[in-house]
Amino acid sequence: MTRTQTSARDRVLQTAAALFAERGFHGTSVRDIADACGMRPSSLYNHVNDKNDMLLHIVGRYLDALDRVLPDEAGGPGDGGTRLAAMIRASLGVAGMYPDEFLTLSNSWTYIRRTPELTAVVARRDAGRALWADVLAAGIADGSLRGGLDPGEVLRVVFSALHGSLDRRFDAPYASAAPSAEAGTDTASAASPSGAETLVTLLLDGLRPRG
Repeated sequence: MTRTQTSARDRVLQTAAALFAERGFHGTSVRDIADACGMRPSSLYNHVNDKNDMLLHIVGRYLDALDRVLPDEAGGPGDGGTRLAAMIRASLGVAGMYPDEFLTLSNSWTYIRRTPELTAVVARRDAGRALWADVLAAGIADGSLRGGLDPGEVLRVVFSALHGSLDRRFDAPYASAAPSAEAGTDTASAASPSGAETLVTLLLDGLRPRG
């Protein structure tokens, strides 16, 4: 593959990611992506196989970055609560660097889970979730986190909070104007240190042992 072909493929994937994050996977057609790239729909297939191929590579970029940091935080020093907080900060940081990829994965999860061509994504997500479950269990066992809560529901709330922190579409002044494919998704405040600390405080204070 030549440098020009690589550049064109990257442009297609970046444009697709922005549109998937803004409109949803099913709300974005190949023609939409081609139009945004300034090319014919038929020309798009010189760079990608189909929409599933785009989806696989887009979410793969985010998962690659997450895999470089999350295991280290999960196995880092401190009790389970400390490591859970570190995982939240790291996850929000990576999602802030790859907001369109993160939102594409999150918003398209039902489709991804049901699509045989995307089973590799499901396997990677399940492996990541297992890390979260292990650290949560460790925190409950060592007393740094509350027991008596459904671990599956706790993780669902954590993941929902991560998604909500990055999805700014319904926050004023963003609600009046959806992000463009060129601009991407506005996540500056969510990805900031103060945004991460707010999320950690809100989530973990409720998980700390009482009394």
